[in-house]
Amino acid sequence: MKTALKTLFNFIHGNAEGERESVEKFLNKSEDFRLLLSANGKALELMSEMTGAAQSGHPSGITRVRAYSVMVASSVRQMIERLCLMAPGKYDGLRDVFNEIVQNMDRAFAGPERGPLGPPVLRLRDVRASDLPETGSKVAMLGEIRAELGAVVPHGFAITASAFHLFMESTGLDDEINRLIQIHDSSSLEELNDLARSIRNAIDLAPMPQELEEAVREQCARLGDIRFAVRSSALGEDSEQTGFAGQFISKLGVKPAQVTEAYRAVVSSMYSATAITYVRNRGLREDEMVMAVGCMEMVDAVAGGVIYTRPPVGGDENTLIINAVPGLPCAVVDGSSLADSWTVDRETRKIVGRDIAEKEVRFVMTSGGQVRKEKLYGGKQLEPAIPDHDIERLADLAMRIENHFGRPQDIEWARDREGLLVILQCRPLTMCVDAPQPPVEDEESRGLAILTGCIPASPGAASGCVVKVESDEDMFQFPDGAVLLARNARPQLSALLPRASALVAEFGSSVGHLANVAREYGIPALIGAPGAVERLSGVGVITVNGTNGTIYLGRRKRMIEQEARPATVARTSDVGLALRRVLKFITPLNLTDPESPDFRPEGCRSMHDITRFCHEKAVSEMFTQGNRPVSGARRLTGQQTMQYWLVDIGGGTAGDEAETSDSRQSITVEAIRSSPMRALWFGMMTVPWEGPPPARMDGFMSVLTSAAQNPALAPGARNDMGERNYFIVGSRYCNLQSRFGFHFCTIEGFAGDDPNSNYALFQFKGGGASLDRRNLRARLVAEVLEKRGFIAEIRDDALFARLEGVSREAVEQAMAVLGYLLMHTRQIDMSMADPAMVIRYRDKFEAEIEELLEGLAAELKEAGCAA
Repeated sequence: MKTALKTLFNFIHGNAEGERESVEKFLNKSEDFRLLLSANGKALELMSEMTGAAQSGHPSGITRVRAYSVMVASSVRQMIERLCLMAPGKYDGLRDVFNEIVQNMDRAFAGPERGPLGPPVLRLRDVRASDLPETGSKVAMLGEIRAELGAVVPHGFAITASAFHLFMESTGLDDEINRLIQIHDSSSLEELNDLARSIRNAIDLAPMPQELEEAVREQCARLGDIRFAVRSSALGEDSEQTGFAGQFISKLGVKPAQVTEAYRAVVSSMYSATAITYVRNRGLREDEMVMAVGCMEMVDAVAGGVIYTRPPVGGDENTLIINAVPGLPCAVVDGSSLADSWTVDRETRKIVGRDIAEKEVRFVMTSGGQVRKEKLYGGKQLEPAIPDHDIERLADLAMRIENHFGRPQDIEWARDREGLLVILQCRPLTMCVDAPQPPVEDEESRGLAILTGCIPASPGAASGCVVKVESDEDMFQFPDGAVLLARNARPQLSALLPRASALVAEFGSSVGHLANVAREYGIPALIGAPGAVERLSGVGVITVNGTNGTIYLGRRKRMIEQEARPATVARTSDVGLALRRVLKFITPLNLTDPESPDFRPEGCRSMHDITRFCHEKAVSEMFTQGNRPVSGARRLTGQQTMQYWLVDIGGGTAGDEAETSDSRQSITVEAIRSSPMRALWFGMMTVPWEGPPPARMDGFMSVLTSAAQNPALAPGARNDMGERNYFIVGSRYCNLQSRFGFHFCTIEGFAGDDPNSNYALFQFKGGGASLDRRNLRARLVAEVLEKRGFIAEIRDDALFARLEGVSREAVEQAMAVLGYLLMHTRQIDMSMADPAMVIRYRDKFEAEIEELLEGLAAELKEAGCAA
């Protein structure tokens, strides 16, 4: 842009004094017009991306949706300002319309209204289920079962959602976190970790509100010198739709004086890489995440575990499952140990099956309140974690809890040294939508089984290359579609599950956090696969059957098809809803007829309407008779009968000392000195177009159908540049907006001495054939351009390609290639249903382009515009 302005400046100083004022006015208008077109292209490109995200159903986070909306508004605002500069005072009303639409967009992002702040803490004994909006589900459910069922739960208190809002708003953390999310390119796991570190630093540095600190101190004093488990109880956590299993941290053995620091850590964990990955994959809004926290007395447990009141991955529906480990139950949920498992009849509470695992370690609480891992010796590895009579007591308590809430439950429990059973958590159980049937015997695959007897954690079958993950570095390099192999089923691995085809972990259980998330994502998983790391490392492609607990060598296609799970009904995500709401004020195009009395600023109801209005009026201001400058548009003349006009914004053409009436109205190609223009023209004209592709009845009918449905394609319809195709040129610059029948195209290039300022861009859309054929045509063109260094994007039949930061010669070559493609891709969309024709065109294009470029340098030198 700077170079273009410099070109304009030089041009201004090269003209006669008497014409300088009018020329300068025209040049300013030309530059405003060029920038308006650029902003228009950017706005439409962003709208297309937002529409694509809405159609995919996977918009990547509310922050990104907001950022896209802001960028659209910014581009549209630039168009308005440029139009107002082109015609001062004529279109000022657009600003008010724009502001009103922006306000509507802001309202579209608004979440549910929040009431006044409540107390920063609540005692657990005072909490009921109705307090969920303040305490989160985890604490609210504990309060409920304590009050209604008499269940034993830990002493403690909740740091409420109001406390979180107080912390965020009084310190400005909410704005700072949104800013950090916006500025970080968090498209990879490594970048997400950088973002998480930045947010954690911000939270660590923020002062704790005095009101919150005093309230916490008072509660700690009430409970005495105990050790706390400070656990997340975020709003939305532990729901049926979004379990957040293992996504947030818990701090164990916390001293009273350390509770607020532990609170910071739990709040920070809401922005960890794994948590943000989970939030985005579940379509939740980052800006509506609220962390309430439970501060509960640590239970000095001799055993603990998890209860599923129904088998989550199929099995006998009349049973429930109890898992247990010796010591603290964290070893079950974090997947660091194998666990004992009992199957219990739901009606009689009698044990109908047991599986006592060989447990190597246990976690215990020291006298100082710290959590320590201990090795198990002397036969204790194979001892049941709890006696049978405790299993029956747990089963009875679990069924009471399920009956109270009316749905299957996932319950975490602990047994203290006095034999008291304490409920640490209960939440709705994540169930597989369709319980799997017993797997069909697969004779073909039987001999290829390389590991059997693994614990099914999520049903289905999938294949992929085995990739072992042991470190953060391994996580960063994990490829899409691989089978994730790990020693322990750590919850942190959940960040990789959206990219994995299947999961295999040696240690852990089907009731752990990672298993829960695998089931939410519908990824086949085996957790509890002893020897898997050694047996599977380096074997290449395997098939993981999450239903029968077996791993096979190679890809077992038939098995994968047999085990295919019915697609779950996609939940309309919170981000998706917000995106749809805001798109109502962005993408609809209501202003279609420039002759309509409604075609005025007050008729604009969307950003798209404003772009349409600005574009139409800018073209009018630029090219209608009476608005042209003395050195205005001239018709290109030559051997071809072409409908091209040229506007020189400075140095793009040779001077004509003997100016005549004809020379003011027309110009020959030979007089053009703009090297990108001459290169573009060379590409357009050097290789004769062989004409439309051979007629096919289906392609012909497709054209007729499209033409009949699209009034813009009717014969005689105006194009976006009036009725003419215009080149806008400078000595180093060229812009062409053109329409060939059904094809709409923009080509722009700048070829100067500074590679940093050079670029070539290509926007192409349209065609007469059906959308799928137009899309294939766009892909063909993109393939050709990408081989020439362009970065290309395709959305439906629209192609956006850009080449930047290259030498002048590279831009000139790029412009020649674009000129060739502009002329030779006409109407080939009708042939795109024939694969052989696609290959033929690709080979033809590449061969002719090679030949074309061989003569380009000589052509530019002869034209007198070579450096």
